[in-house]
Amino acid sequence: MIKDKKLAKNFIWNTIGSTLASFNSLFFLIAITRINGMQDAGIFTITFATASIFYIVAVYSGRNCQITDIKGKIKDKEYIISRICTCIIMAILVIIYAILNNYDSYKNSVLIFLCLWRATEAFSDVLYGIMQKNEKLYKVGISQIIKSTLGLIAFIIVDVQTHNLVYACITLCISSILTIIFYDFPQAINLISKDEPIQIKNVWDIYKKEFFLFANAFLTMYLLNAPKYAIEKYLTEDIQAVFGIILMPASILPLFAQFVVAPIINKLTQLYKQGNILQMRKIKKKSMYFIVGFGIIAMTLGYTIGIPILNFIYDVDLNPYRLHLVMILFAYIFYAMGYVETMILTIYRKIKEQFGVYVIVTITIFVSSYYLVGELGVMGASISCVISMILYYILLAIINKYETSKQKLISR
Repeated sequence: MIKDKKLAKNFIWNTIGSTLASFNSLFFLIAITRINGMQDAGIFTITFATASIFYIVAVYSGRNCQITDIKGKIKDKEYIISRICTCIIMAILVIIYAILNNYDSYKNSVLIFLCLWRATEAFSDVLYGIMQKNEKLYKVGISQIIKSTLGLIAFIIVDVQTHNLVYACITLCISSILTIIFYDFPQAINLISKDEPIQIKNVWDIYKKEFFLFANAFLTMYLLNAPKYAIEKYLTEDIQAVFGIILMPASILPLFAQFVVAPIINKLTQLYKQGNILQMRKIKKKSMYFIVGFGIIAMTLGYTIGIPILNFIYDVDLNPYRLHLVMILFAYIFYAMGYVETMILTIYRKIKEQFGVYVIVTITIFVSSYYLVGELGVMGASISCVISMILYYILLAIINKYETSKQKLISR
């Protein structure tokens, strides 16, 4: 009974916090579209996408391997040191990228401060991993609520006063840093063993052992944003904003998958440790049913009332893009299911096996998006999403089925 209450508490707070954190970019885009106009909305769409890709460099292997580390060989302090190093590497790469690209100073400044904000989030993530591993996932949710609410309010106030995205993005960095100092770090430090020694070798081992997980995550983030770069090459900032708007509702599907999986990762890990592969399969199957059912509801709502709602929220005419919205929602059902497959494979520690999938899918969407966007505009971007996401899920499902069949033999 106590465990059920703890699971419910973790689920509720994490769901609220993750929802706010995930939808912050949606709220930012709404505010920017209404306050600054479609030009700045397009700038935000592409710079936020780029910042999200650089975020993967900073977060590196991410929280999943940290919380599924069954043996516990690598200590919390070593994870923290590794994250500080990757954040520094990210900052260096961002500066190089800003120097080499052909953005103007305004667009480059927006990019740099969005990247700095994402770097603070990457550092928070390692502290979240410590909390989650100690069954304190609800504290992660509380942190995300504080950070998201404070950042959004500050962002909107500054943007309304200045109509300048650079100043607004600076406030995001400040609010995030304050939350880390006054909440995240104090909560995490109490869960870290004071006596555990730091071994630099273990820090290096994180980079070596988790490289393929990092590479997979990096390619995944490019996969999600590839059509935006094709749009940047062939179309206008206004069209970039339009695609960003119709793409945004689809983000609820992988978010829902995270809601379903996050509270049960520890349970799945323990089941794997016990060799109970059959129970793992049952949980996975149930998760897939939830995702598909939710996806069908999302597609139905997207087709019937999605565009009118988006028109009202953003104060723009999106009526020509109803089919595009439904296609993207359909594509993201497969991406959400693929997320579950990757979680299971990560618990199996089958990371290298996923790498080939990401390479194939990345090449597919790179070629298809640039060709189709050049030929069909936003429709081409939508088609490339459908093709790549279906391929993504099918390949991961095949690998997972093969690896699970091997695990079944081992568990006997």
